[in-house]
Amino acid sequence: MRTLLTLCVIALTLPLLRAQYTITSWTTADGLPSDDIRDVAVAPNGTIWLATSAGVAAFDGTTFTVHTTTTHPGLPSNDLYAIGVMNNGDVWVGGDLGLSRLEGADYVTYTTSDGLSDNEIKSIKQAPSGELWVATLNGASRYDGSTFTAFGAPGIPFGGALHVAFGGNGKVYLSGGLGGVIVYDGDAFSTITTADGLLSNRIRSIAVNSEQEKWVGTAEGISVLDANDVHAADHPNAFILPPPDELNPITDMLVDDAGRVWAAVYVDYLVTVGGVSIYANGAWSQIEEADGLAGPNVRRLAQGVDGSIWVATSTGLSRISNITIGVQERGTTPFLLVPNPASDHVELRAPEPFAGALLELFDAAGRSLFQRTATGMAAILDVSDLADGAYTIRVGDRVGRLLIAH
Repeated sequence: MRTLLTLCVIALTLPLLRAQYTITSWTTADGLPSDDIRDVAVAPNGTIWLATSAGVAAFDGTTFTVHTTTTHPGLPSNDLYAIGVMNNGDVWVGGDLGLSRLEGADYVTYTTSDGLSDNEIKSIKQAPSGELWVATLNGASRYDGSTFTAFGAPGIPFGGALHVAFGGNGKVYLSGGLGGVIVYDGDAFSTITTADGLLSNRIRSIAVNSEQEKWVGTAEGISVLDANDVHAADHPNAFILPPPDELNPITDMLVDDAGRVWAAVYVDYLVTVGGVSIYANGAWSQIEEADGLAGPNVRRLAQGVDGSIWVATSTGLSRISNITIGVQERGTTPFLLVPNPASDHVELRAPEPFAGALLELFDAAGRSLFQRTATGMAAILDVSDLADGAYTIRVGDRVGRLLIAH
């Protein structure tokens, strides 16, 4: 049954996040062919396309239109894992038996005999260049509109690829099932592994933000690579789990148009818990089944044309809309940052003493760059060596945003 829930949640982390949103959920009672949803994609016209264990579903916001082997005999199977919608509206789906494209009234299926690296499809994405990239059990394939090119060992290590992402420099980033982050520069493959700082070599998803940072979802949390693909930070506990569990197995990553980072988390050992974590302004908040999600086993995330976040779970579909998430400056004595933007020095001014509170400076990746004890009613920080960009300053439970521009 479709459910609607509006919440205002305050995260128990600092800096304090104010998270306000509306959650709407759908199940088979609303027309889904199955509650077991494996992937979600958004068409340019706003239609939501779903790959499920019982076929394809297209959702226009009111009605689900279902494609199965009965209605569309060109589908080789109803048991589907991946779905992608291209800029021209073409719909591609994949499962264990190949890659299928909706052509007119039916699907046409492509297999290894057509050039695929493997028939088990894990992820389908369109590159900025317009080419189609497919992650498979044993590698990856690129489709230029007429020809498939298959990639495998030794460029793609054992374990194949689970997800595809693209950098602004034309690079392709593959989530190695066992081999770390696999980078293709157009000529050759390279890998980034735990030897380079990653939390794990089991990569589930990668998201690239406007600064060309790569947010890498691993089996043991999130690692961040900078614009030069150098390990910059880790977020092993983006989702707070019941004790004694701590590891965050990440199932998907997304950076939305507002620059917020979304992570899907699911734990299926000892406890069954999961949900969605959101990183904004230097802090994490989380949304769980108790908050209205269709279920804890979150598979994939996608952003709708209206900015809503669509969440595919094993027990239904959810949409997170009317999203307002940002840093809330708590307390009755906020501080000023002068000047802001700053280039050499910034002064923190407060109407009453800081009284020995901890002063910390964080970069956009959440790394703590500076700590000291703040006393009196003012503090001066040397920021001349910081790169241009946005930073967070926290003093006790008070938070400020600082821009650096040299």
